[in-house]
Amino acid sequence: MAVGVAEVSSSSRSRTSPVASYYLLASATALLVLVGLAAMLSSSSIDSIREEGDPYSLFKAQLAYLVVGVVGLLVFSRISVSALRRAAPWFLAASIVLLFLVATTSLGHASGGNKNWISLGWLTAQPSEAAKLALALYLGVALSQLRPLLTTMKRAIMPAGLVAALVVGLVLAGKDIGTGVVMILLVAAAYWTAGLPIRFFALGMTTAGALVTFLVLSRDTLSSRVTAWLSPDCGVDACWQVTHGTWALASGGIWGLGPGLSREKWSYLPKAHNDFIFAILGEEFGLVGTIFVLVALAMIALAVNRIVQRHRDPFVQITAAAIGAWIVGQACLNIAVVLGLAPVTGVPLPLVSSGGSSMIMSLVGIGVLLAFARREPGAAEALAARPSLARRSLAIVSGRRRG
Repeated sequence: MAVGVAEVSSSSRSRTSPVASYYLLASATALLVLVGLAAMLSSSSIDSIREEGDPYSLFKAQLAYLVVGVVGLLVFSRISVSALRRAAPWFLAASIVLLFLVATTSLGHASGGNKNWISLGWLTAQPSEAAKLALALYLGVALSQLRPLLTTMKRAIMPAGLVAALVVGLVLAGKDIGTGVVMILLVAAAYWTAGLPIRFFALGMTTAGALVTFLVLSRDTLSSRVTAWLSPDCGVDACWQVTHGTWALASGGIWGLGPGLSREKWSYLPKAHNDFIFAILGEEFGLVGTIFVLVALAMIALAVNRIVQRHRDPFVQITAAAIGAWIVGQACLNIAVVLGLAPVTGVPLPLVSSGGSSMIMSLVGIGVLLAFARREPGAAEALAARPSLARRSLAIVSGRRRG
């Protein structure tokens, strides 16, 4: 009987471990990055040969972005909550300036019909990716202060709503509807966690949906994508990407064709290493590989939910929910496009798809979540009590030598 009680107590402690959020985030991030590198190495090889003559050129660039992103993750995971709160307005101001430069100056650069890049000499970046994190931090500051006053429309709009509308509007001005939708999800999660009354929440989401619909219908490229997606008999030409993405997933079966054996990567599937990397992953690693990605995303969602539930700081709760909606929501949108459940939007799969801005800022966003997880009740003490990997390794080695 005593043994049974001890087992139940141990199981209960493991489920309520103060460091569970931290390790869920770290494990899920490592899994997504490793799976992404494997799929990226294969899916980018053909384009790398065609463009640079080197099958590893795009993969090596992705490795460089990954190193920068990991450094950002480590730095931000150690920043205090108070420092993040103080830095939030400055991050937001810098992001708005960059978005203005993209929209109004010759520094803005269009790619794939979307004007969402900025060229600064040798550096080309996507400011909207940094704006996601900046907006999440700002909303955490603003809504945590206004939380008791969100019962009126004026307080819901001023100032957080206007700032969010400005940032999203600048992104939509560049015709980047996919990123705009992700930002709307981010804002919605922040307001939901802050406790915005459902009547205001429904009104805001209806307005945002109407705006996105108007922008889609006013642009021929996007409206044709939506029309093709809604058509029950969409031809191969009109639905080329989705059709070949479906073929890739279907040919992968349960176990996949094997690493490097994708057929669609041979220039049949556009954006194979970017927007449609999930299809290549399913083709080479099968249903098992795609399930790994879904499990990792579920782990991130679970960790974010734990942070929101266990923290008592409203800034942490709101910011964590916004970052979680950004990363998990964008991933779900990307996967929905590949599965044909949504029209093509052009958003990458976070931590998996190629692209420097997305990889770096997604890892920095995870770093902020790790900083929050480290400061859950009891987490700091639990992490401090556990010896580091280096200390454990040295202890093992020294024990073997004594033996």
